[in-house]
Amino acid sequence: MTAPELLRVFNLAVILQEALRVSLVLTRSHSLFFILGLCFGSLLQAYEIQLKVPGVADDVLVSFPENHDPAKSWPVVFSYHGFNAKPEWKMTRAHTGPKDWIVVGMGYVQRGKYKIEPADLAMEVKAFRYVRDELAKSQGLDLKRVYLAGYSKGGWMTDTLLQAEPGIAGGAILMGGHIDSRMKNPAALDKKTKVFIGVGRMDPNYLFSLKALVHYRSRGFQTFIEPWPGLQHEFPKEGSVGLREWFALENGGKPDEAALSAELKTILSLSPKEAWTQLIAFKDRPFCNVAGIAWSKKIVTELARLEKNPEVAFEVKVRNSHRQLLAREAKMRTLEELQRINAAYGKLAAASNGSPRSAVIEHDFTRVQAVLKSAGPAPAATPKPKPSPLTPNFPNDGRRVPGNPLVR
Repeated sequence: MTAPELLRVFNLAVILQEALRVSLVLTRSHSLFFILGLCFGSLLQAYEIQLKVPGVADDVLVSFPENHDPAKSWPVVFSYHGFNAKPEWKMTRAHTGPKDWIVVGMGYVQRGKYKIEPADLAMEVKAFRYVRDELAKSQGLDLKRVYLAGYSKGGWMTDTLLQAEPGIAGGAILMGGHIDSRMKNPAALDKKTKVFIGVGRMDPNYLFSLKALVHYRSRGFQTFIEPWPGLQHEFPKEGSVGLREWFALENGGKPDEAALSAELKTILSLSPKEAWTQLIAFKDRPFCNVAGIAWSKKIVTELARLEKNPEVAFEVKVRNSHRQLLAREAKMRTLEELQRINAAYGKLAAASNGSPRSAVIEHDFTRVQAVLKSAGPAPAATPKPKPSPLTPNFPNDGRRVPGNPLVR
């Protein structure tokens, strides 16, 4: 079929899709993909297209922004779905907004449970590069503005690709986390890489999200975390405010200071304890941490004022003790360490009785106890050999904490 014939066929498909909203399937033909991008970029803006990728069973879905012009340069976010789901882009598009971003509903080579053996990772990277390069050649994808976002299993994949694939501008790890033992030789990340983490506070993956926070912040990357109060392994029905702000900033947007002022005013109208609790979350929002605006200083000033209240002062003490335990838990390596953390949780649970935070502390205490129970009894201690010229001092062989059984 000649190029003019291809164009006539595509023009008819566009008309039909406008009426029936039928998905258009793009084949692996590089020339066809290129022709469609050049000649019908303005028509593609209203459509989801489907791209067949070698090795990926499900069609990869590509959503173009409403202002898309393939002759210009656009940021892209690869959106990885969860366990037993299908490629989709709507959840991520709801947070990028309708303009500017190309959103790719990415599929997996390895469907089902999350796996990260070297051979599996190599295949996932190959599929990612295939789609990225195709869109860069014909649809204006900017190779310097490639982002990732993943939900559940996709959150773990995002964490892995951030470490394995150089050149990623940023990643949103949602309902997933980080397991440092999975990546033996992580690729060198650019210090400009940005990371956003979102997780339900009662999610079994919450601790692993904290591990991701520790991992990326300790390496100097700007990293935001948004815990979703009361949620388990689920995404907020109303979406994530922090994620919307993060995407806006990554696309050159600026905070609406009038809206922030109104929100701050509403928070400060609450009781001291409730105002302090909401202000803690407000302080960590991306818009409140933009360089050049005085929001961080203003919030710190208000927090210091509220913390003079005796009831709030008690909550501050409980929160600080809890955060210290969470930090220890996120960095632990052996069951012996976890046993000491467990004992400390027991003391904190008793001391925090009456605090609104006590339910979350009890939840974390129960989580630690479950890990200890699943690990079984510790082996009997054996005496270590005495040092001698022929016998070196052996390293600490404390038993490691089991990996996360919920990685999906």
